[in-house]
Amino acid sequence: MFGKYRRMIGLVLVLTTVLGLLVGVARAQDEAVLVIGWEQEPDVLGDGSSSTFSQLLGDFYSRKAYGWNGAYQVYSDMMAEIPSIENGMVTTNEAGNTVVTHKLKEGLLWSDGEAVTADDCLFGHKLFSDTSTGSIFRSDYPSVVESLEKVDDLTIVQTFNTVYPDFLGSDNITVMPQCRYPEHVLQPLMDANGGTIDGLSFFTTGEGWVGFGPYTLESWTKGDNITMVANPNWTGQQPAFGRVILKFILESAQMQNALDTGEIDVAFNWQNDMLEGYQAIEGVEIWNTGSPYADALWFNIDEDGNNHPALRDVNVRKAIIHAIDRANITTAIAGEGVPVPGAFDSSVWWPEGLEILGYDVALANQLLDEAGWVDSNGDGLRDKDGLNLILKFFTTPRQSRIDYQLAIQANLQEVGIGTQLFQVPGPAVLFASLTNLGIMASSDYDLAIYASSNDPVSPNVDPSSFSCAGIPSPENPASGNFSHYCDPAFDELIPQIASTLDPAARLALKHQSVELMNSANFWAGLYVRVTWYAVRTDRVNTEGVKDGLGTLASNWFQQIEYWQPAG
Repeated sequence: MFGKYRRMIGLVLVLTTVLGLLVGVARAQDEAVLVIGWEQEPDVLGDGSSSTFSQLLGDFYSRKAYGWNGAYQVYSDMMAEIPSIENGMVTTNEAGNTVVTHKLKEGLLWSDGEAVTADDCLFGHKLFSDTSTGSIFRSDYPSVVESLEKVDDLTIVQTFNTVYPDFLGSDNITVMPQCRYPEHVLQPLMDANGGTIDGLSFFTTGEGWVGFGPYTLESWTKGDNITMVANPNWTGQQPAFGRVILKFILESAQMQNALDTGEIDVAFNWQNDMLEGYQAIEGVEIWNTGSPYADALWFNIDEDGNNHPALRDVNVRKAIIHAIDRANITTAIAGEGVPVPGAFDSSVWWPEGLEILGYDVALANQLLDEAGWVDSNGDGLRDKDGLNLILKFFTTPRQSRIDYQLAIQANLQEVGIGTQLFQVPGPAVLFASLTNLGIMASSDYDLAIYASSNDPVSPNVDPSSFSCAGIPSPENPASGNFSHYCDPAFDELIPQIASTLDPAARLALKHQSVELMNSANFWAGLYVRVTWYAVRTDRVNTEGVKDGLGTLASNWFQQIEYWQPAG
């Protein structure tokens, strides 16, 4: 008897599955569906996570007040106008602090049809300024925003506690008004949850989700996918894809196979070493976008450290940079089309005529000869005053960095410079503090390969990385100026850049800082950490995709509503 029932139940399940598939096919025929491979399942929705793959979701259903496009130009999804000194929306109060007026666009709606108002911005201010409201990525907001006041239903005034030129935020710095949280939904939920957003199913499962974006959440099937549908109350560009499915595929080879078989339409953020495999898939277009993050060769220019004395001569450092064929090495290791950064700062901050050192073996040899480093005994190795030019060269045990080490070693050998190669763990050894005898902090290296990021949105300079005071010392053992770059003229510019409100005057100061830092030649870019995309051209119009991609940490789908189906 039980066996009979089991067979009947099994038949019902099979029929239900088949019907579900048929319904899915019919639905796909009625609307354009976009399936994106997602390499990491989000832990929560919204800003309660530091995970990139949680934050990326905001591009679909939770836009910010302002954003930055691929050219690092500010634009607005929520506000009617970009505040500036020129339009009178940025002023200074009697205390000398920055005051900014923000005006919401008229007619903005949440996905449930309720109006977006200044009260939502006040609610967001409470979330970001009061840590008792729960865990959220607040960045600098609580430490620099003094107050937020409502003028009318669409206008708010934000006052900072200091002069603050980056009042719209910068790369990963959140200070803009937080108007993307629906007060009418979240406040009652918080009231019933002890006043905190922590643990709310709104974020942990998406239950009752209400947001502001071109899409809204339809379902979150744990372990499989997140499905979103076009938001009927979105007042911006109407999405051409009526449904977007983020398919969780955690293994890189499986992701590539899913694109090949047509299970997904888009794969992104895959590593350089997978380029050849993606190129082998028919009907797929591949490209990359840059980022502020890059691997580079760093020099230890400490005047009194354990480094090689040759590196204290800027012309020797220039010779080393000229001796390295960075473009061809990067093409061979990182892939065709991966850019080599010309200077540490983003090109948006470069003054006109900034000198960028290129590959020139003859000039490298000339500079070394003029600096007195010559091969006095004919053994192929340069020396001076009885000291051989052999450099201690460190990096982490990442294969691409080891490959770079070997290629650079070969280039330097051609001009008579020897290297000793070391690969050591990053946080525990290479980057450990001075107290913990970190190699970099102890100034016990000559050359090193590691990654860092610049800020293409704000011209501010990180004093812990590039000021005299940022050099590791017993008083500041955790400081991060590992190259020991110290220029009093550069140090004077750091606070001026941070406190100059006028954009033109601030840019002029930044140009000076870029010139000074670049002329010191203690940094040589190797490759930009690009984001790779592979898109099926039979499903997606790739030109529409390329036009709207961002290049910061988590804005790669910031104009998803402009994506178009193929044909």
